[in-house]
Amino acid sequence: MPAIAYSSEKPKIVFILGGPGVGKGTQCTRLATDFDVVHLSVGDLLRNQENPELASLIKSTMTAGGIVPLEIVMAAIQDAVDGHVRNGRNVFLMDGFPRNLEQLAAFQEQFGDCCTTLFFQGPENVLLKRVLNRHKTSGRVDDNEITFRKRIQGYYDQTMPVIETLREQGQVIEIDCTGDLDEGYDTVKQAFIEAVSL
Repeated sequence: MPAIAYSSEKPKIVFILGGPGVGKGTQCTRLATDFDVVHLSVGDLLRNQENPELASLIKSTMTAGGIVPLEIVMAAIQDAVDGHVRNGRNVFLMDGFPRNLEQLAAFQEQFGDCCTTLFFQGPENVLLKRVLNRHKTSGRVDDNEITFRKRIQGYYDQTMPVIETLREQGQVIEIDCTGDLDEGYDTVKQAFIEAVSL
């Protein structure tokens, strides 16, 4: 696959949204490898926080299926984006963000609009099965059924309004991720290419 031609333009950011277990991280990893773009998993940025006090707050919030305070999230994103832009990379896959309208508003104020949103969809029973299978190898504290139920409810209550808002702005491409993730990758790849105008 061709690498993205980087420039000094403002960052091109593609939101990757969908319920827990829908395949956001898997598809982002593949896109990042194939196109040499930056995969920013906001969850991973938060889980890898080095400040012990913040790390404890983040871990307890994520274990409970909650949303980490906005100022912590935005600071982590800004630091990560700035670091990559300084190194000449300005195309980003924003995995699992924004999770609510407050995060969307803060993002738009700080960065402007995203290029587009790839909205991955799948039925709840498929997503739960993936999360439980993922837990066997991930070691993630939030990969269990109790936390999944809280996260999926939070997704319906908080993230779906974000998707609806972005859809009204013409910034959503919907992708069915019900089947095998490998089978759906061609659709994801084509949507990404269109989103960043390669």
